[in-house]
Amino acid sequence: MSWQDYVDVQLLGNGTIRHAAMIGHDGSIWAQSAGFKMDQPNITKVTQAHANPGVVQMGGLTMNDKKFMFIRGDDQTVILKKATSTMFLRKTNQTIIIAMHDEEQVPEPASLTVEKLGEYLESVGY
Repeated sequence: MSWQDYVDVQLLGNGTIRHAAMIGHDGSIWAQSAGFKMDQPNITKVTQAHANPGVVQMGGLTMNDKKFMFIRGDDQTVILKKATSTMFLRKTNQTIIIAMHDEEQVPEPASLTVEKLGEYLESVGY
């Protein structure tokens, strides 16, 4: 399965996630959903958010032209919110999954989708 397939099938395929991407710990984009807007300054924040949540606690994170504010985070998962949309940043051994749901979707199934993929990738060394 290609990295793009993980985004298209595993993250977007069940309808719980609206936009998603997978990036390396170095900030390189491995795959992203069509129309998902990310800029380099915010990608850099994503790569730092797990080790230093302060980078997103103060100024939030802008993806897809929406500014998300920090809710909580640890060394594995960071959660940000904008009104009824939620962004999940799930760090694995080699990648960071970025996933967003919008107002038409529910946070809990979206979170579970991201967590399952993160656990699977870790189990196979990624």
